[in-house]
Order: sequence, then C-alpha cells, then structure tokens
Amino acid sequence: MKRLIGGLFAGFALLIVATIYISYRSWDGLVERRDSETAVVLRGAVDGQEVLLSITPWPPPTMREVDFTVSLPGYAGKASPYVDLSMTGMEMGRNRVDLLRGDDGRFRGTGVFVRCPSGRRDWETTVTAPGAGKVVFRFAVAD
Repeated sequence: MKRLIGGLFAGFALLIVATIYISYRSWDGLVERRDSETAVVLRGAVDGQEVLLSITPWPPPTMREVDFTVSLPGYAGKASPYVDLSMTGMEMGRNRVDLLRGDDGRFRGTGVFVRCPSGRRDWETTVTAPGAGKVVFRFAVAD
C-alpha cells in the first residue's frame, strides 16, 4: 500500500513538473517580450559610402512590425533610401520599406518579416541609396 501511494505521489510530482515546464516554454508565445527591444547596428559600405542599418527589436521577429533606421553619413542624394526584404533564392514578391528622413538626418520606416512556411529563417535586407548603390545584410530572424 505504501508503494502504491509513493508511486502515485511520484507520478503526481512528475506531472506537476512537466506542466510547469510546458507552461514556461509556451509563455513566450502568449506575451510580447520586451527584453529584446534592443537594436543591433549592422555596418556596410558601397562605393565609399558608409551604411548603418539598425533593426529593432533584435533579433527581428516574424509577423510583427519591425523598426528600421538607416544612417548614411554624408549622403547627398535627393531621394530617400529604401529597404527591400527577401530570402536568398526565393521569389517572394515585393516587400519594401520606404524610409523617411528624420530631424536627426537618419531615415526611418517600419516593415514586417513574413514567416516562411518552410521554416527558413535566413533573410536578406538590401538598403538602396539612390545614386550611391546597394548594400545587402544577411541574418536570421527570431522565429
């Protein structure tokens, strides 16, 4: 009888631990995380023009708006730069982020990384500065 009660207690304890673990692992999908709101600055250059791309939050999630900030020190072009989002070797259609110049001289806009049905997470972000050229940044999205 004691073995039966001990076995039931051990099974119940294991069930509680498993429930807590599964709940903890699932919680990220239920609430919006704020600890990843930091940005990463990616650096590149084209024809001597430095290009700084900041994406917030980092790493960028899929299916949520993401903030893009582009800095082009010394950029003299009249047209605003823009950002194209794509995946290597995949025809995805146009996914362009138009950027507007802010008071601080930086260009800002928002866009969305679409979740790939195949599960791929590798993305390319191409910053185009009209008259100066293009820079491609490659990275993985969060989910």
